[in-house]
Amino acid sequence: MTFRTVLTTCSALAVLGISAGFIHAQNYEAAPGISTMEQRLQDDVLRFNATVNTEVDDDVLELGRLVAMGGSEAGDSGMACITCHGGDGAGDGSGAFPRLAGQAGWYTYKQLKDYASGDRQNRVMSGIAKKLTEEEMEAVAAYYATISAPYTPPLGDVDGMTLQWGGQLGAVGSAERGVPACVNCHGPSGLGNPPSVPYLAGQYASYMAHQLQMWKEGKRDNDVNNVMSAIAKKMTSKDIEAVSAYYNRVRPTQPLPPETSPLLEPSTAPTQ
Repeated sequence: MTFRTVLTTCSALAVLGISAGFIHAQNYEAAPGISTMEQRLQDDVLRFNATVNTEVDDDVLELGRLVAMGGSEAGDSGMACITCHGGDGAGDGSGAFPRLAGQAGWYTYKQLKDYASGDRQNRVMSGIAKKLTEEEMEAVAAYYATISAPYTPPLGDVDGMTLQWGGQLGAVGSAERGVPACVNCHGPSGLGNPPSVPYLAGQYASYMAHQLQMWKEGKRDNDVNNVMSAIAKKMTSKDIEAVSAYYNRVRPTQPLPPETSPLLEPSTAPTQ
């Protein structure tokens, strides 16, 4: 199979209508080498996170990096992943584009599938995903699962009471409104629960708040059994702001033990 590397020159800012004054510059040369990623795959947690259908080897990682740079079997994926998510998967400092570095490979793959099918709506990502083959989706998901990136300092100031409430929602939820604790699914300290539940720790507050609002309004419903939709509908705007601000400031302290998340094939794994 021959793939053509095409770096897009189309500006993500113009497509999304976002002022350049609010976007931090990306380091497009920060992606690690294949040997570095292969070493990281020796970690059971990272290897597990990256596994979808294809065994992750150097060919898969090379293909994933190609897709991240804007290449695909179709000749052009429409926009390089690094344009918005950066070469190291750190996302954008504005919070408009989510952090992908270290995200569970199956979860990222599932989102690409949903963008392509229309189960998850996004006028930028849908067009990109539709141009990727199944193999390319798996490869780029594995690529981002195996790389790491520094955390961007949170934007803006949040008062202590808001952060305290966000932490309480994360730890125990709200019995009064029937909102379950985030840790029930997203794990301790928001580490995620691979392969199907994403990490929250260090994700951008504005991105998380926007997704919760989308679920609340019924504009996003690609989670298993509509769990997130049901939860978000019970949350107030202040709840959403608080829990998003809280998890944005949480930093993972240790990896999720592999034995807590048995390997599930995509055909049987719950999705969110």
